[in-house]
Amino acid sequence: MRKISTISTILGLLGGLVFSGPALSAEKTFETRIGTLTFDERGMPTESTSDLLFDWLDFQYGVQSFLWSLPYVGAQGWLEANRFHGATSETDMVAYRGYEGSMGVLTPTSNVTYVFAFPNLAKTGPVVWEIPPGAIVGSIMDFSQRAQGDFGLPGPDKGKGVKLLILGPDQAIPADADGYRVIQLPTVTAMMGLRIINPDDVAELSPKLKLYPFEKRDNPPTSKLTFAGKESSFMAQPKGMAYWERLNTVIQREPVEERNRFFMAMLRSLGMEKGKSFKPNEHQSKILEAAALVGEKMAMANAFDHFKRGDVARYRDDSHWKWVIEADVPKQRGEHYDPLEERAAYTYEAIATSDAMVTKTPGVGSAYLGMYRDSDGVWLDGGKTYRLHVPPKPPAKQFWSETLYDAATRSFVENETKVAEIGSRTKGLKQNADGSVDLYFAPAAPKGHESNWVQTAPGKAWFTYFRFYGPLEGVLNATWSLPDIERVK
Repeated sequence: MRKISTISTILGLLGGLVFSGPALSAEKTFETRIGTLTFDERGMPTESTSDLLFDWLDFQYGVQSFLWSLPYVGAQGWLEANRFHGATSETDMVAYRGYEGSMGVLTPTSNVTYVFAFPNLAKTGPVVWEIPPGAIVGSIMDFSQRAQGDFGLPGPDKGKGVKLLILGPDQAIPADADGYRVIQLPTVTAMMGLRIINPDDVAELSPKLKLYPFEKRDNPPTSKLTFAGKESSFMAQPKGMAYWERLNTVIQREPVEERNRFFMAMLRSLGMEKGKSFKPNEHQSKILEAAALVGEKMAMANAFDHFKRGDVARYRDDSHWKWVIEADVPKQRGEHYDPLEERAAYTYEAIATSDAMVTKTPGVGSAYLGMYRDSDGVWLDGGKTYRLHVPPKPPAKQFWSETLYDAATRSFVENETKVAEIGSRTKGLKQNADGSVDLYFAPAAPKGHESNWVQTAPGKAWFTYFRFYGPLEGVLNATWSLPDIERVK
């Protein structure tokens, strides 16, 4: 009986604490991580406490909206880069190649040539993209960077060429669409990208790429493709209010999807609403500035220090390498949730997705491993000297490469040599007797290793991707071990 009585007494006390007004009102102040919250004798918030709570609510809205919107702002950044490099009409294409031509792209490789276009389907109507036969790897994405269909070598056409018919969300499939592969997008603006894998194929294949409105298929206009010049257009997300202004451009142009309606409500509280001018008041502007600062730092930590949130992306248990693109990211859909953190991690540091980037089919597509800290767990430093030992026969059917990126821009490290990448295609690469390769990353070339060196800059943090084009079983099932990057002391 005593045990039952004791339990009854405890439950009674808890009931009083939880449900009784007088018991709550006895506590007039609460020390919390956002500050002191003060309530009157009836348990009602003081005016200053209400103001503080709403400030923090708006700040939380801003930070979460920043993380959610990274794919849209990243895609808009590339669209604006295309315009910078000469895309003046909706069906113009821009090619990016080499160190200087790809500088500014988020985590590019200089081993392939990129071609991107961003037609506004509300203006053009459905468009046709003619892809010639050849070693091309491509993806059609919507404007949140969700993969909608691969083409080229990893696509249904297997690199034999294809005519893609791209439609917007409310556009009906034409009756005479035979002979086209139809892809319908949930966004007004298409994000269309491909990579020409072999440098020697660019001159032949790039003139054969044709992009035009479907309604002009009987007499297609001449397609325009320009090559990005030496003047870079950095695609890294802008700081402060410029971030929100870029996002507002997307919000005003694109339809609101069902899954984004709560985020639209958050942004509405901060002065951004579809169909209305973005004119935040002084209070909202201060909240947005603060949210952009903290949101960007959260995005950086989420991308570069993702292991602190669990080891799901770790390549191997004995490694600091991680999978750059997690399995659910291209479609942005998990079994019971949409991968918000994983999507934010990838689209902060990189851009564009495809199903082929997470393929498990040997010899098809690509695979990416990323590293941000050395073997001792210390951030990679441009003023230090490092070595990466690449074991013999990296499991890549086409080629492998190691690329270094500036942590601030997420594009190539800037250096005097104008080389940020080294790998199996590098001329003069020296191998060890067993077929392994030692790569060096340092401000100055270690003596005797000049041909296997990428120059870094003191005072700059960097990170790296190890790419496998045509990844084989060894990397797909993680049985091939890639050692950590070691500091040479």
